[in-house]
Amino acid sequence: MSWSEAQSYCREKHTDLATVRSQEEAEQLLNITGGSVNATAWIGLYRDDTQNWQWSNSDDVIFYSNWTANLFCASVRSSGEWRDLRCQEKNPFMCYNETSNITERYTLIEELKTWTEAQQYCREHHTDLVSIKNASENEDLVKKALGKTFWIGLFNNPWKWSHQGDNSTFHNWANGEPNNEKGNEKCVVMNKTGKWYDSSCSRKAFFICYVRDLVLEKENKTWEEAVDHCRAQHRELASIVSEKEQRYAAHLSKRANSPLVWIGLRQSRLFGFWFWMNSEPLDYTQWKGGVQPPAYPDSSPCVAMTTESDHHWTEKPCSEKLNFFCF
Repeated sequence: MSWSEAQSYCREKHTDLATVRSQEEAEQLLNITGGSVNATAWIGLYRDDTQNWQWSNSDDVIFYSNWTANLFCASVRSSGEWRDLRCQEKNPFMCYNETSNITERYTLIEELKTWTEAQQYCREHHTDLVSIKNASENEDLVKKALGKTFWIGLFNNPWKWSHQGDNSTFHNWANGEPNNEKGNEKCVVMNKTGKWYDSSCSRKAFFICYVRDLVLEKENKTWEEAVDHCRAQHRELASIVSEKEQRYAAHLSKRANSPLVWIGLRQSRLFGFWFWMNSEPLDYTQWKGGVQPPAYPDSSPCVAMTTESDHHWTEKPCSEKLNFFCF
């Protein structure tokens, strides 16, 4: 798949193209791909129309002064090195899932797609193209990919991850990368050793998607207690950012033992706007009747999902004790 195809695939079926935040995550990608063959796969790094690098999932990317201009998408070669490529190239790609189980979190899609196609695929069928936080994750992904080169979620806007909210500054570029070899390399592939290469986003490559693992906690807690509980497990009170995630949360909510289930949305007491605790953009909502509640000047209510009927969202006092979703 091209970079765009891989991004779409990961976002549809997983979470996003892979983001790499640290050396440990780079090594995890290496472990996932396995290193058995020489190949290239998209990661979520690309360069946008303003020539800035960014990850497909909107993670921040450290800029290095020796990077050249006009780079596009990032890929990882079978050696584990990163490379910038033109986003229209077709490559495999790596999507990810938000779960502690590495075999469930990442799914290698052995279809050649561009980076954008891979992103669309992951977002439709998973969550997004994979993001990579450290060398350990990079190594796991290399093992998962069985030696193939694949797209990850890194793209150039400036370099950031496809999946919104991933803010890792980890990178694992091959020597001399990103080099914008053809003047149109905005996306990133990873090779079998875990190194990254910038590549044309139109290149067709394999890719890895990930999926966020939503968990219903059947304990009744206040909203703040729910936040603390999720974070104690290295998770967050869940955000719901798509119709697909809403349907899955609605399905899980039927097993709740409270009439409502907390999600990670609340209102700012000072400014009156609604925001997700994990800083996801509030682009998707499921308010009753499609109408957002007004600002409450004397309070900052929290948001819960109903467990019956249309599973709409409603504002409630944060002191109420309810079941809650972590991810």
